[in-house]
Amino acid sequence: MKFAAIDIGSNAVRLIFVNVYETENGVQYVKDAMYRVAFRLGEEAFINGEFSEKKTKDILSTMKAYKHLIAIHQPVQVMACATSAMRDAKNSGVIVEKVFKKTGIKIEVISGHREAEFVLSNHVETLDLKHHHNYLYIDVGGGSTELILLSKGKTIDKQSFNIGTLRISMGNDKKEQWRLMQKWLTEISTKYKHIQGIGVGGNINTIQKSFAKAKSIFVHEHDIQNTLDKLEHLSIDERIIQFGLRPDRADVIVPAAKIFKFIMNHANISSLMVPKVGLGDGMIHYMYEHYK
Repeated sequence: MKFAAIDIGSNAVRLIFVNVYETENGVQYVKDAMYRVAFRLGEEAFINGEFSEKKTKDILSTMKAYKHLIAIHQPVQVMACATSAMRDAKNSGVIVEKVFKKTGIKIEVISGHREAEFVLSNHVETLDLKHHHNYLYIDVGGGSTELILLSKGKTIDKQSFNIGTLRISMGNDKKEQWRLMQKWLTEISTKYKHIQGIGVGGNINTIQKSFAKAKSIFVHEHDIQNTLDKLEHLSIDERIIQFGLRPDRADVIVPAAKIFKFIMNHANISSLMVPKVGLGDGMIHYMYEHYK
């Protein structure tokens, strides 16, 4: 069976197709194709509180293109979810209606907690061969950061903070959100010891691939610092030329590294598992698990 997921984020809009195979060794998820358009909804949502006519046209054009790709791939089910930028924009409801009318694609503007639930659907903690008891999923996006605490296989708490890479680069992050996140991290690290972090999203994937000293599924605190040491003093163009980063990654990877470092420091986390999955992958898992 093939499923399709559309992740409408603050930085980019992604469409992924995944084949799901039921084998003797369990369910296998094999990514078939991925498409990504970066037109940064958060640039307007976080400052103006709504999308301009041009941005609205960009969304419609992208979703029309995705409609044709979906028709070619013919998945058994499609899900489209929008996160922080669409949550903040007061005209998101109008856009959702226009997209459905023009393409038949129904967009669900999800809460931070719902976003965290989809990320959790990846069940990445089951891949940890060391079998830690406590895990913290860390999903750093353009507009928000989702944190999910698991202990002994059970979800203990889910939190969403309006701290994201695009918000920071635009100077739109609030001190109160940082304070609340620090308070929550301090509380959980006091109660739950030896937490294994799980890093999710494109930025931590890039850090793992390009800046981690040990080429493994793990990123350590010194790898995060290595990323900052190499990139922070460079211009955006220099980051692109010297490290081959995409333009829309080059300007947000430093804020992302700072968020991960902040979380790791305040939760006493020494390393992150980086399984290279995200919201879209979680949506695929969710669809399969609920497919009839």
